[in-house]
Amino acid sequence: MYMKPMPTSRFNNPFAFCRIIGAALLICSGLIHCLAQTNKVAQRPIPSSIVNRALSASIKMYGIDSLSRQQNSAPFSGVVVSADGFILTVAHSTTPGHHYQVIFADGRKGTAKALGRLVVDQQSNLPDIALMKMQGEGPWPFAEMGWSSSTVIQQACFGLSYPETLPFNRPFLRAGHILRQQDDYGLMWSSCIMEPGDSGGPLFDLLGRVIGLHSRIDAAEGINYEVPVDSYRKYWSSLTQPVAIGRYPSSTDPIGTDPQKERLATQSADRPAKLPKTNLQVFPVSSMLDGDRLQVLGTAFTLSNKGTVILSKSSMVADHPVLMTGGQSHPLTVLLRDETTDLVALATPKELKRATPITTLATRPLPDSLLGIGLWSLLDGNTSKQGVLGMMPQAFPRIPVPGSFDAQMREIEGLPTLTKVDSMGAAYRAGLRSGDRILAINGHDVSSALKINAAMRQYSAGDRLTVQYRRDTAILDAGIVLSRWPVRENPHPANHIPGGKSDRRDTFPSVFIHDSRIHAQECGSPVIDSKGEFIGINIARYSHTACLAIPRDVVKNFLSNLRPAR
Repeated sequence: MYMKPMPTSRFNNPFAFCRIIGAALLICSGLIHCLAQTNKVAQRPIPSSIVNRALSASIKMYGIDSLSRQQNSAPFSGVVVSADGFILTVAHSTTPGHHYQVIFADGRKGTAKALGRLVVDQQSNLPDIALMKMQGEGPWPFAEMGWSSSTVIQQACFGLSYPETLPFNRPFLRAGHILRQQDDYGLMWSSCIMEPGDSGGPLFDLLGRVIGLHSRIDAAEGINYEVPVDSYRKYWSSLTQPVAIGRYPSSTDPIGTDPQKERLATQSADRPAKLPKTNLQVFPVSSMLDGDRLQVLGTAFTLSNKGTVILSKSSMVADHPVLMTGGQSHPLTVLLRDETTDLVALATPKELKRATPITTLATRPLPDSLLGIGLWSLLDGNTSKQGVLGMMPQAFPRIPVPGSFDAQMREIEGLPTLTKVDSMGAAYRAGLRSGDRILAINGHDVSSALKINAAMRQYSAGDRLTVQYRRDTAILDAGIVLSRWPVRENPHPANHIPGGKSDRRDTFPSVFIHDSRIHAQECGSPVIDSKGEFIGINIARYSHTACLAIPRDVVKNFLSNLRPAR
């Protein structure tokens, strides 16, 4: 996925281009703030039948070596648009004639061949159009192609694609609106938030038809740019051959007219749904950790024995938190922390009005039919953020973070040998010194550079290891806690979201994923549906597109085991 392009054929001065983009944002600022930033949910829901059909056609892909079939490219997204397996995607992810692994949402796999790739500007990859085709016999699940020329401003839409950061082979649904039908670069604008890995993913209308393909963004939580599906219709014949096309074809195909155009026009009148009525109450929770102030939100609940607790994100709450309400602070007592869910229950000094009884919380797990429903995250000060339920509850695995000894080593006489130990680093704190030779890690032989490199890939920052090493003639053991390997953040705007990502954002027994753009300090806030019913607790801002929430059945089970402080 790219940032907003700068076609050299039109602009040679990057500052001139920036002024034009700035002007576009300024002109549309009211619209962008309303739809792109706060992502208002339309009153009209996405029918389950539409979601399921679109889901089955939305695919994940990556390049493979034709002989070894090993992955040789970053993953990206696409959509099958015919029973015989034609695939729409974007040019910056494909090479004509190359083969790609295809993964469907139901787990089925196949192989596709890249066909035509239309790029007339090599710097920007515009117009960023590519066609592929499944290999082997169909029929393949597919989504119907719509007409981007039928779209209207504020028309509801949704996307299904595979962000590279999410460790799942299932598409993540995000919803939004059309912000502009086509700009000067031939791209359509939407408020369906995207990030790397989403490139080539489909944008659908509420009839489940493909109207655009994800191409790029201009800034964190900014405008999202789509390749209009009419461009694929227009150049279809030229795209069916596995060649790179460097200029617009002189021969084009008819785009046709949309028989559903009038029906779609009514969707533009959708007003944002109103915040549902609810008794859930949200409070800011503050605490100090090593001289730094931690700010997070908490949700008030009443236990079955009438005790009142605040539920929040444990890793954002230190040992002596306070509740901020009515301009006053009230000390809170930690009742229970759960490392697996990162939930913490805090006892309040007095009973809070309007705390929600846990007896009213639903115990049943969220059914799959809720995929795509509108959600509201309730925040402090009677504010809220909206989104949709984009992926159903499932275990979220640990995402390895490279760990480090904080030392340099090289193989000497067949053994990994420390040649420099950073002062007060992980190895130094464990008692290791320059010249020590590593023999084993956690009982496994690592007596070569190859072996220790393979072993270290199994561990992550924060892991505690037992290291056996040789110092002179003595064989010694040490316990070491790996530090975080210094990694420079990719400059892509998706890595620089307002409020940042949550520090603890993986290894959960069950979370659902939504696109409400919750900031890290807004975790602990409740999530409700269009009826005002409690759905879950926000637990992490995971990435540019994804927010994680603990589902209601897990929350109720946690709260049911509590007893009030005496």
